Formats: sequence, structure tokens, C-alpha cells
Amino acid sequence: MQNILTIQDKLKKINKTLYVVWGFCREQILRNKNTDWDIDLVTDATPEEMKQVLKIVWEVWKKYWTCIASQWWQSFEITTFRKDIWSINHRKPAEVEFTNSLEEDAKRRDFTLNAIYYNPKTKKYIDPENWINDIQNKIIRFVWNIENRIHEDALRILRFIRFKNKYNLKVADKNYWEILEKNTPLLKKLPIERIKQELDKILLNPNNAKALEDLKKIWVLKLFLPEIDCLDKYNWNKYHLEWNVWIHTKMCIQEMNKIIKTKEQTESPLLSKEGARGWSEKKAREWSNKKLLLLRTILLHDIWKWPTYSIWKNWETHYYNHDNIWAQMFLEQISPRLKFSKTFENEIYFIITEHLRTFSIPNMRKLKARKLMMHKYFEDLLLVLKADCYWKTPQNIESFNQITEIYNEFKEIIKTKKFFTWNDIKKKHPELEWRQIWERLKMINEQILVVDF
Repeated sequence: MQNILTIQDKLKKINKTLYVVWGFCREQILRNKNTDWDIDLVTDATPEEMKQVLKIVWEVWKKYWTCIASQWWQSFEITTFRKDIWSINHRKPAEVEFTNSLEEDAKRRDFTLNAIYYNPKTKKYIDPENWINDIQNKIIRFVWNIENRIHEDALRILRFIRFKNKYNLKVADKNYWEILEKNTPLLKKLPIERIKQELDKILLNPNNAKALEDLKKIWVLKLFLPEIDCLDKYNWNKYHLEWNVWIHTKMCIQEMNKIIKTKEQTESPLLSKEGARGWSEKKAREWSNKKLLLLRTILLHDIWKWPTYSIWKNWETHYYNHDNIWAQMFLEQISPRLKFSKTFENEIYFIITEHLRTFSIPNMRKLKARKLMMHKYFEDLLLVLKADCYWKTPQNIESFNQITEIYNEFKEIIKTKKFFTWNDIKKKHPELEWRQIWERLKMINEQILVVDF
């Protein structure tokens, strides 16, 4: 906060003010212990005026009056008070009008919980419309007219769902749901990258199962993930008594939340060198990607059910050949639609296609089982399998524990083995050609893999 005070003092020299807005105010009023919020600053100074006293390293959107100012080792996004005029494709303002009025700036914001300002010098909140009561009463409300706010920026539909569930907020008006549902088609006009970014933020929050119910309620899932939206139409069989696939999927997501929380609390290698003082930036980014991978995978792990749904003469439900259908659906439809990276695509594809076969490990040939357990994604596969096994009725914990025990024993065995490399074979058999070297290498290493001394 000291650097912000310094920036405020510099702006004061030209008779301009500075306030903190957005996440900081929200978290402080709610008294959340979480300190992982962005510092967003607003001022009545124009970018040209800011340049007189601040070190501006970048003008993010010159026409939108936003600058990046550097103070010592920190960078801050500072936006001039403004009024948005119309919008382009329900996302970006077509024109921005400068204002020196904090009250006017507040009127253009999305929700009342994001329209509270904080003066770091006086340590007081500025609340022009008494909206702080909404935060204190845990209510989410659009600023003024909901229709106008959504038509200015359709992404606010997803942000509404995210904030509502992140903070367990009550909806200010029951008519919101009907209006949100009516305007959901506007999201199709936005870039899929922005949609995916918001959906990922929703998925990463521990209240993700409730948020998914809200997304389904206003038809967002039907629009972007119809394979998930329809899961409530398909019942389970005697091996699953959770009534339908949608209920099972939500239960699995809740179990994955617990698994992720446990790993965060117990796995010290993920912490930075500073230990309890925090996460290194690299490790935090890696862990965030890992969480997203696990949650995306468990969300998608049963989407193949609906194309293979059948009812037999004994009235039992079956989903034969679902794994092959799933692979085709994921690679040809879902991954391209949501523009998953190759890294995410490859691992999700591996985990889902292998997670049923993993149950056969106790009865597999030793070579086949060990090659599967040596796969770089196998430990993530086990986490998905755990969530799937723990949240089915009846539970399948015994099978999961058996596989885990086999894997743990194998990890100890693999420590005693030394495998050959390409250079080892080339040195020992210089007469062999490229393909022959690979064949010999594979044969020798497979023998080492299965033989225990």
C-alpha cells in the first residue's frame, strides 16, 4: 500500500485524486483473509496529466484512458474517471467520455459490489449511492438497469454467476434470472477465449458445482457445452445409483475440490523457497494450471454417455462403446470449440480414455500394467479416478485402494531399475541403424521393466 500512497501524493501535486476500486474494497468489506486480489486504481487525472508526475510504462487502451504506472518494483493499472458511450458487439465501449466525477464513474460499473472506492490516505470508503450495504448484506445487484449493463458488456452474465457463487451472495431481484436467460444468446457474439476465461474462473472456485447449476439454469451450458447440459436426461444403472449422470458429475466435482484442497495443504514441494510466506510465481502458475486440468477433466469425464444411451429388455440402462465415442466427441467437437491448448487436450484425452482401463491393472499382464503406470499423466489419472470412485453409489473405494497400493509398490520397484539409453545401444551395437536401435532399446528396457530381482 506504500507505493499507492506515493502515487497518490504525486497526483496531489497537480491537484488530482486517486482511489482504489474493485477487488480490494470487496475483499476488505467482506473481511476475507484472502489477499489474492488485484489492485485497480482510478483517478480524475487524464493520461497526459498522469505523465507529468508518474512513470507511465504503457498505455493499455489509449482511447479508453487506461495506463500502467510503475512505482518501485510494482506496476499498477490506473484508469481515468469515465463514462462509457454505447458498446461494440456487447463487449467494448464504442466511445469513452472523460469525467472528473467519481459519481459518474460509479454509474458505469457492473455490480454494486464493484462500485465502492477507497481512499488509501484517509483509509475511508467512498460510497456515492450507499451500495456498501449490498456487500455487507451479501447481495449481488447490477448497477442501475440490468438490461443496460448486460447490453454494454454481455460477459457480465458470466461474471454475475462467478461473483454470486464465489461470495455466496443473494440475488437482489428474482427477475434477474429471467432477464439473464433472455440475454444469454448475446454471449455467442463474444470471442470464445473470453467465454472460456470466465468459465475457467468459475470452475476454479470451490462453489463450482452450484455455479454450474446456475449456468445450466440460464442456458449457458446449452449454448457452449450441450454435452454436459443434457446429462440430467440420462439415468444410471445398477452400478450407479445417483439417479442421473448430471448428479454424479456434480458430486465428482465436489470431491475433486476436496482432493485439490488437501494437496494444497500437504504438498510442500509446491511451496516457494520462502516456505510458508507464499508461493513462487512459477509454482503458483503451474499449480493453477494443474487445478484447471483436473477440474476440466472431471467435468468432462462422463460426457460420452448420452450418445451411447440404451435401455435393454430387462429395463437396465447401458452405455456400450462410450469410450470410443467420447474420444471422437472430445477431439472433434469440444476441444476445438473451446480452443483447448494441445497440452490440455492431450492429457484430458489420455485420462478419460484410460480411467476405466485402470481398473483392470490388477489383472493386466505385468508389462502392460507397468507401462501404463509409467505414463507421465498417470498420477493425475489416479486423482480423477479417486473423485469418480468416491462419488458413486455404491462407492468403489476398495478397487481404487487396490490400484493405489499396486502403484505405490511399483514406484519403489522402479527406483531400483536402470534403463538403457539410445547412446548405450549405439555404443554397444554400432552396426545397427536408426530403426534397429529403437527396436533393440525398446526390447531391452521392456525386459528390465518386468524383471524383478
